[in-house]
Amino acid sequence: MKKINMMDIPNKISKNIDITEEKARLDASCKKLLSFKIFLAHILKNCTDEFKNFDAEKIADKYIEGEPKISEVAVHQDEEIKGMNTENTSVTEKTVRYDILFYAFVPVLEETVEFIINIEAQNEFSPDYPLLKRAVYYCSRLISAQRNKNFDNSGYEDIKKVFSIWICTSTPKNKQNTITRFSFNQKNLIGKAVFDKKDYDLIEVIMVCLGKNHNDENYSGLIKLLDVLLSDKMKSDEKKEILENEYNIKMTKSIEREVLGMCNISDGVYERGVEKGVIVGAIKMCKELEVSLIDTIKRISSKFDLSEQEAEEEVRKYWE
Repeated sequence: MKKINMMDIPNKISKNIDITEEKARLDASCKKLLSFKIFLAHILKNCTDEFKNFDAEKIADKYIEGEPKISEVAVHQDEEIKGMNTENTSVTEKTVRYDILFYAFVPVLEETVEFIINIEAQNEFSPDYPLLKRAVYYCSRLISAQRNKNFDNSGYEDIKKVFSIWICTSTPKNKQNTITRFSFNQKNLIGKAVFDKKDYDLIEVIMVCLGKNHNDENYSGLIKLLDVLLSDKMKSDEKKEILENEYNIKMTKSIEREVLGMCNISDGVYERGVEKGVIVGAIKMCKELEVSLIDTIKRISSKFDLSEQEAEEEVRKYWE
């Protein structure tokens, strides 16, 4: 059995921590970018009937209430939310937080209609469960969370409509560059009864699926905007030019700082990915040239400045 060099362990742990921290920073930067009101406004305008007739600038300036909450409000709360209550008092449920949560409203005739909107940035489209079911569940939690806050006892008329909008950056080919809405609709089975839509139209799930095919006819509008904004390969100057010239989005210092920060983080993640690919390629080449396992480990260790233990772990992944 190979003796473990204990001096190598802290180095490996440090590298794993660095990668984890970079991914966390990239995730946080993505949420921060999406939470700027101008980008939320474009999402609302292009994904909902309620906001489609308003200019994005007007939605951002007038109809998004307060400051969006980023990873602050727990999905599994025993205490329901009101006005973005961020206290999680549940001790029986795992803490899972909405990526972005905010209120928005529109003037309708002589009244104002208010909505609760959740935005989720999702990298993995096919986890171990149907993503769509999770989105419906999030809406259900947002409805039930209004009890004793927006309504109590039998005051169901005060329930606010909720939206859960999922921005999916890595999607199957048959769903790329699409926007799909799921909602309640009336269907008459017998007769032609008419019900007031506002009494049942309380939940909407919207899946925005981005894609790599920029030649697709659907690659325009909101899909292109979000793809550019969240790209981990495009440089900040290129992003800025497209956002300003094609979408007339004023690049404030705050937005520009976040765009630049996200690009810098992405560069670090990309460089690590390139390094990983080169290592795998070198291992496979050694194997094709029938270099022995021991000599391959030594070569990988020397060339890529890895401990022999780290090199052995990498080599064995691709040796069998």
